[in-house]
Amino acid sequence: MAIDLDSALLFLKYSKRNRGMMEKEWEVTLKRVSLMFRKDSLRTCVRLALGLSTGLAMGHSGLVLAEEGDDADALEEVVVTGSRIKRTLNSASQEVITITAEDMRITGDISVADALRTSNLNSFGSFRESSGNGAQSNATFNLRGLGASRALVLVNGKRITGSPSLGGGGSVNLNMIPFSAVDRIELIADGASAVYGSDAVTGVINIIMRKGYDGFRLNARYGDRDRDGGVEESLSLQIGASSDRGSVSVAIEYDARDEVYDGDRSFTAARKSDSDGDGYITGYAETEGISFYGYTLYPNPIYTGAAFDPTDETTWQVHPGGNCSEENGFQGPMKSDLVFGPDTGFYCGYAYALVSANRASVHRLNAYVNAEYELTDDIDATVDILFANNESFGRYAPPAAPGPTIPGDPRNTVGATGGYFRWTDIGTRDNVVNDDLINIDIGLDGDLSDDISWEVYATFSEYRSMSVGRSYLSYAGLEYNIAYDISDFDTFVANLKATTLDDNKQKMTKYFGGIQWDLFEMGGGTAQTYWAMEYFEVDYAALVDAQSEAGLIGGSAGNSAQGYRDVTAFSAEAIFPVTDWLEIDAAVRFDDYSDFGNATSPRLGAIAQIPGVEGLTVKASWGEGFRAPNLSDMYGLTSFSASGATDNWGCQLAGQDPCPSRQFDTYIGSNPDLEAEESETFSFGVEYAFFDNWKASVNYFDVTLSNAIENISAQDQLNVDFNSGGNNPAVQRNSNGLVIEISAGFQNGGTEFNYNGVDYQLAGMLETSFGEFRLAMNATQYMTYEYELTYGGGDLADAIGTLGTPEWKSNASVSYTLDKFFANLAVDYIGESGDRVSDEKYDSWHMLNASMGYDLDTLGTFKIGANNLTDESPLLNQFGSMADENQYPITGRVVYVDYTLEF
Repeated sequence: MAIDLDSALLFLKYSKRNRGMMEKEWEVTLKRVSLMFRKDSLRTCVRLALGLSTGLAMGHSGLVLAEEGDDADALEEVVVTGSRIKRTLNSASQEVITITAEDMRITGDISVADALRTSNLNSFGSFRESSGNGAQSNATFNLRGLGASRALVLVNGKRITGSPSLGGGGSVNLNMIPFSAVDRIELIADGASAVYGSDAVTGVINIIMRKGYDGFRLNARYGDRDRDGGVEESLSLQIGASSDRGSVSVAIEYDARDEVYDGDRSFTAARKSDSDGDGYITGYAETEGISFYGYTLYPNPIYTGAAFDPTDETTWQVHPGGNCSEENGFQGPMKSDLVFGPDTGFYCGYAYALVSANRASVHRLNAYVNAEYELTDDIDATVDILFANNESFGRYAPPAAPGPTIPGDPRNTVGATGGYFRWTDIGTRDNVVNDDLINIDIGLDGDLSDDISWEVYATFSEYRSMSVGRSYLSYAGLEYNIAYDISDFDTFVANLKATTLDDNKQKMTKYFGGIQWDLFEMGGGTAQTYWAMEYFEVDYAALVDAQSEAGLIGGSAGNSAQGYRDVTAFSAEAIFPVTDWLEIDAAVRFDDYSDFGNATSPRLGAIAQIPGVEGLTVKASWGEGFRAPNLSDMYGLTSFSASGATDNWGCQLAGQDPCPSRQFDTYIGSNPDLEAEESETFSFGVEYAFFDNWKASVNYFDVTLSNAIENISAQDQLNVDFNSGGNNPAVQRNSNGLVIEISAGFQNGGTEFNYNGVDYQLAGMLETSFGEFRLAMNATQYMTYEYELTYGGGDLADAIGTLGTPEWKSNASVSYTLDKFFANLAVDYIGESGDRVSDEKYDSWHMLNASMGYDLDTLGTFKIGANNLTDESPLLNQFGSMADENQYPITGRVVYVDYTLEF
């Protein structure tokens, strides 16, 4: 009886607030009656809500598919991503795309990063675990291809701290989210700074964890990679219990993936060939995975300056030394034309791809705890705790660094004093990164009256990343060996070894309070508003070992950075149901930052159920947003670099033609004067529901980005200087016009960029006498993606249809069930593209994931599957190498078995 009364109460409450049809007395009366029958109702309601949400969500489309005869007015009011006002699911003017837990099982995903990486909204690929990188344990989501730091990642609608290894906390590491505890992921690919503040330039990714779980669920999975024998394995446990006043649920998971080595893939392995048939191997033109940092003597002391003769070493400016045999990874000799200039000689290269790992391994141990308790009839308390540990392993080849020759080295047959060497005796550079995240949310919410509700919460979020690198080269040790004439080989090598350390930390403390109340009656119901205030502090520190920071470690470099900011924000939202078919919503937010200033972000939206056309909905939204500069961009230390570039303005002053490339003293660092990026977004969409349980939608998006924060190189600054007639203050010259030094690093650009395209969605269900089919399709057609041909020149080009920015990206899935048997098939598609400078064309690409299984009731559910069923390689260029490292997976086929026991 409690279920029926609660359902009736929800119906009346919705009708009262949004249709103005029921009187307050009816609602109060039913509430009192319902309380009489509330014993153990919480458990029942939780189960009912879970069952309802599962039935409503279908595929990646996120479209609510109403069963025939359902009354939409009976839907419970919820908080939808993009707004804090409690509302029904069909009243959001921005497109909300949902990926459910079931969707992720269909596509064979085992992490949040996996689930988002194949999304059509991840238009041009995203960062994944990259061996040897300072952020090798991280994975991100690149919404609309505008960068991971321009999309805000939330957990349960709340901001968590970013990874200090990703641009000073500018992005969230998705590998720190417990995958097994995820209920669904809601995405808004539209500006949302008016509600959430900074970073929501292109949209929001809201990862919603499972709450109120009542039961026991055990899942185990084991996968085997075909191409190298590496494995993927995971184990997760969920338990939960509830009473009539509260619930507690706990999820714990462990999963691991082995690293992928370059040598185990033909497209990343080291290789060389004399493709032009001249009898020589030209480095970098006819090689892959081979570096000139092998044994390269420069300058060659016996060079006479005579015309180049490949048979006369006295005409070589660059010398490969003696005994350049193909042993222990060394390769050559190879012509040095593309490294040191035409006809400069030969070097002895090193095939680093014989030993390096391309993808880092990942070992994750994560946990999520949710507790909810009804303190009184009008006040509820909630605690969410997320623990995450992520350990990754990456391998680089032995350190490569310039330096002096080793006294007595038999390979130094010409008596050179220095060169570019691979210090193989030290061993491979192995990096181990440990990331730890703890995120605690404590909140209260309740009702002051039937028309006024409130919420407050506090967040403590801390991320710690520790990276240890072994077998790097110590320049101090090398100089010690030379100065003290160390002749014992083992001692000599031991003195060369160095261990690097990066200690990165970011902490966020946040306090939030909000209140919602009814305003007045309108033609379509009751207008509602929500007002909020929040305050948060962010502490950031990235500490690099002193030797690396001083440039005394070969094969490693870095600078420490520390920063702090606090933010005070005020926001307001309102919904105006103008008529039964038209609703207008508005929002505005003011953010005041302690370090760079303030920003105001407005948004206006509308949603219309077109009269006379059943099932047709039109949505439109406009807004402005911003992205605050990352702390590392503002407060990192400055480093020196002898950067190679071409000074066209200096050459013009001197009348020098052609203009040569040379090295300039360049100081690369942070910029405390950075301002926020600014954006303007617009979207317009049409949804159509048909055949009872099918929906289709088309959504146009447009993003304009200005004042973009860019990492500017020495060449960029020289280009600006040339275009401005020598008036770039970042380039300092002497009285003769020669460059003294260049200031590079992070700056706000002066060019405005535009991006636009169309999203398509289709989802539905087909019931037959031989089983049930569920289908979902999502596609994005990118139409404009502007970029600047020359920094500071204002000359724009459109990248769409070129390599890295294909016009089309889509995914589709079909699931089939017949009694206790089920089967799933999912396909990811990336459209064709062309090279930006040549006529080379790249074909479209697709990948299939498939699985099937059987439900054995109390014995559990078994599933077998294969990701990348047809073992597709990534897109390759004309040389057989990866054309784009971010968009295409390199893992190959993974065959797995999966077992789930739940009761």
